[in-house]
Amino acid sequence: LKHPGDNAPVRVGMVDSGVNYRLPEINRRLARDSDGQLVGYDFWDMDELPYDAHPVNSGFFLQRHGTRTASLLLREAPAIELVPYRYPRPDMSRMQALVEHAADNQVTILGMPLGSNRQEDWGSFQHAASAHPQILFIVSAGNDGRDIDDRPVYPASLDLANIIVVTSADDFVQPAERTNWGRISVDYLVPAERVSALDYSGSETRVSGSSYAVSRLTALAARLKMERPGWKAADITRELLNRYGDSSPGARNWVSSGYIADPLAGAAVIKRRFPGLELASPQIDNGFRLPLDILVLDSRWSHQRVEQAVQQAYEILAQCSIIAGEVSIQAIEAADYLRDLSTGSAHTLLEAAGANNTTVVFARDTRMQAAFDGEAFGLGNTRMRPWLASSVWLMLGVDDPGVALAHELYHVIANSGEHVVGVANLMQGRTRPESHRLTPDQCRLAQANGVANRLLHE
Repeated sequence: LKHPGDNAPVRVGMVDSGVNYRLPEINRRLARDSDGQLVGYDFWDMDELPYDAHPVNSGFFLQRHGTRTASLLLREAPAIELVPYRYPRPDMSRMQALVEHAADNQVTILGMPLGSNRQEDWGSFQHAASAHPQILFIVSAGNDGRDIDDRPVYPASLDLANIIVVTSADDFVQPAERTNWGRISVDYLVPAERVSALDYSGSETRVSGSSYAVSRLTALAARLKMERPGWKAADITRELLNRYGDSSPGARNWVSSGYIADPLAGAAVIKRRFPGLELASPQIDNGFRLPLDILVLDSRWSHQRVEQAVQQAYEILAQCSIIAGEVSIQAIEAADYLRDLSTGSAHTLLEAAGANNTTVVFARDTRMQAAFDGEAFGLGNTRMRPWLASSVWLMLGVDDPGVALAHELYHVIANSGEHVVGVANLMQGRTRPESHRLTPDQCRLAQANGVANRLLHE
């Protein structure tokens, strides 16, 4: 066996239904002993081949579940050595032997996307986990749509110092549909809806739920461990709380510690110069200037297309005496996932961009659960996600970008999500290329709220 040292890989265990270790993406990341044999164990069948197989469908244990959770872990922490375990459903007292096996094989982080309603199933695990404070256990809160402070789930509800419990967050920084929460029992909300993983066959699939929050936080913990090899479970727990404890003002309505907006945060976000825009602004006395900070995330948003969209948006808003202010524009080079709109990754992007004004993001696509080609975030719909406030996002597939941009900018400036009936009106539910009109009342609302919220300057 390899022994821990400054240059030793971090060994991370995953307790699930096993893995399909025949897949190259899994096989090459497996921990092995000095004879080249897989380090891991099937505590269901009691053999050394923890193959992904599970005959039961339930809220926690889905067929072929382990390959999905492990593949997501490996995507987000590709430098680890994976130690896979098949959980011992026939005899849960074997969890003690499983933890001992992990400890003997230098596993320092153990992901556990599983659980049950029976506390008696988890007595052996509780005893073993308490005896190994050096191992950090990252556990699923479950997928029953309930408060587990009132109706416990185990092992999530066990009182252990070296356990972190996670649930999946939706786009509004709340527990995703059907997932569990608990202001005492659950530590973190983690974005884990419609994330990409490999299924048992090796095909790409979209997965959701608290199990995948386990994969994502386990990967984050492993990367922290690789940065600081001497850190113990308590050190990682403390670092997570320091980084994410106050990350969202409403997260603690649901969990004890916070919201981990982007478990992948840390990669460089590089700002490149983008050619300036030549904008013709109408001469309007006593106009309201709207400055914009523009971010271009995909090269298919050409200079011409961006310039035309911004020009047309200003022309439409001019009927409300809203005119161009200072416009800055940057092309962004960053990790691939940052090119799409999602609540969590937008935190990383917008923080790095350092925008000071209403921000327009020309993105590639959206990963929001309700997918739109254009989306606006005013003060009214960002109380739980303030980093998105005063931003507009357009995706590559949007029709009539200039009209769409004017429509979304109006939402932000007026701080209103209201749509109106009227074929000619800009603010009908679905934009049309010929629909540009705003009423005097709509203009007054935009002017008043835009000035009050410091988006417009007189």
